[in-house]
Amino acid sequence: MKLLESYFRLRKRELFAGILLINILIIWLSQTITFNETVFINSYSEHLTYQRTLDLLNSMKSVSWIAYLLYPVMLLLKITAIGFIIYTGVFFSDVQNEITLGKVITVVLASEIVLVAGAIAKLLWFVFVNGNYSLDDFRFFYPLSLINLFSRSEVAEYWVYPLQTVNLFHFLYILMLAAGLAKISSVSRMITDKIIVLTYIPAMVLWIVLIMFLTVDIS
Repeated sequence: MKLLESYFRLRKRELFAGILLINILIIWLSQTITFNETVFINSYSEHLTYQRTLDLLNSMKSVSWIAYLLYPVMLLLKITAIGFIIYTGVFFSDVQNEITLGKVITVVLASEIVLVAGAIAKLLWFVFVNGNYSLDDFRFFYPLSLINLFSRSEVAEYWVYPLQTVNLFHFLYILMLAAGLAKISSVSRMITDKIIVLTYIPAMVLWIVLIMFLTVDIS
């Protein structure tokens, strides 16, 4: 428990740098190992010629650097948005003297390591377990989630994201948010659980509904 408390008390700069570096490594491994020539052939052989498939792969590799530029911005926006959402619960629970916005941001950053573990698990699955896959298989799968109870043909496109989001890693992430708020303050775990339930979970549901709506609209 002391180790967990020490982890939540790390400085935001250290947490952000650590999470960022790990995720950039995951992006690099995904682009160099999982998105290879075989995967592209499995994905597009029915629609494109072999040479056209290679051209598409090379084109994607030539712009892959954009992901490295966008990810730090996306991570910062995500952490900030979730931090402000949770802080509204802190404010209305009248514990803002105990849990400042800065502390909330720190907890959100620290909890991100659980979702990083999920990304690593997904990468390892395709590297060591499922070696013969397509890009659609990679996009569809998420470890320890409800999506794995169904085959690709059974799930409408707009249900993919919700079923992926309901997973063990996300559940542990929610628990870690509540535990973190309790660890960095003297507020009881019952109150921090209530804060997360009344802020993060409704916001997550609204986000899922938005993604579903956009997916249907694009389709």
